[in-house]
Amino acid sequence: MESAICAPMSGIFTFEKVYRAYLDCRKTKRKTINALKFEYNLERNLFLLQKELETRTYKPGRSICFVVTEPCPREIFAAGFRDRVVHHILVKEAEPIWEKHFISDSFACRKNKGTHSAVKRLRLHIKKETKNYKERKFYLQLDISGFFMAINHDILYSLFEKLILKQNKPQKWKDDILWLAKTIIFQKPTNNYVTKGNPSLFSLIPPRKSLFSSAKGKGLPIGNYSSQFFANVYLNQLDQFVKREIKCKNYIRYVDDFILLGESKELNDAEAKINQFLKMKLDLELNLRKTKLQPVVSGLDFLGYFVKSNYVLVRKRVVIKFKNKLLKCCKLLSAKDAGATAKDAKTILAMLNSYYGHFGHAFSFNLRKSIYEKSRGGGA
Repeated sequence: MESAICAPMSGIFTFEKVYRAYLDCRKTKRKTINALKFEYNLERNLFLLQKELETRTYKPGRSICFVVTEPCPREIFAAGFRDRVVHHILVKEAEPIWEKHFISDSFACRKNKGTHSAVKRLRLHIKKETKNYKERKFYLQLDISGFFMAINHDILYSLFEKLILKQNKPQKWKDDILWLAKTIIFQKPTNNYVTKGNPSLFSLIPPRKSLFSSAKGKGLPIGNYSSQFFANVYLNQLDQFVKREIKCKNYIRYVDDFILLGESKELNDAEAKINQFLKMKLDLELNLRKTKLQPVVSGLDFLGYFVKSNYVLVRKRVVIKFKNKLLKCCKLLSAKDAGATAKDAKTILAMLNSYYGHFGHAFSFNLRKSIYEKSRGGGA
């Protein structure tokens, strides 16, 4: 009797785990319409979801498709709140396992990582590679062509399955997590979606960056929590190749933007090996138009910053965008007939804090002072 009662607990679809995933999910999505609908009859919805997962009758629901224009036009497929809870269940179970295998120099969508930590780490790599800025060294910066839309579902699932099967876990746990991973990976959001926002913005998306144009069996939706995790699973193979086969000590990656430091000839050879590896093992290709091989002293354009040997500047493009936004905000708040509301002011304040937070991780005191003084004078 005791074993019969405990058996279901060896899987991942317990009510407790579904509830914890819901709590994690609502931290950032609680005020959305879908979240409010889910919470209106919370206990019933949680039990229904848990039952569907346990009996494997769960199917992903409808996504919302829209386009964001900053920092560049991107097509977003956002899952509904209920599906987001399911994504959290998967990642919460799998992430601790994969974290043991990820390299420390992968910085996207991981706890205690992020863009600012990546830039700080890059500066440390530069200092080490150049022997405290005394030696002339080069950097190779590479980018993968249409990365999210080019991810091969079969390869991704195979990589995920291989590590899961090695775990010292109950068979039911393995069966559950593999079934859920397969359900999410092989889902086609383009079969069930609604559009939101300005329809004309979709024309800004090149085919190689759209799920609507992705080849059969390829592509993950940008905007899903699970996609961010799966991206790291996929490119962990690249990280291991660079570290173990190419043996590059000073290497860093943020999603599909990655940098190697070293001698010019070594980096030239590394580029060819990486491109071959990506094609043969991951069914990916480098975006050769974005490839850079330059001296470190020239500076590196990385994650919204311009990184020099011993200091960091905010990218000029970021500054221009901020000034344009600030000008619009000043006009909105100063116009007599604009009808600016408290909500407008709150939105503007959030935007200002976001940009100034970004500026604060660079050598930007004079920049911030100049912007402040010009905004007080009515300009930008």
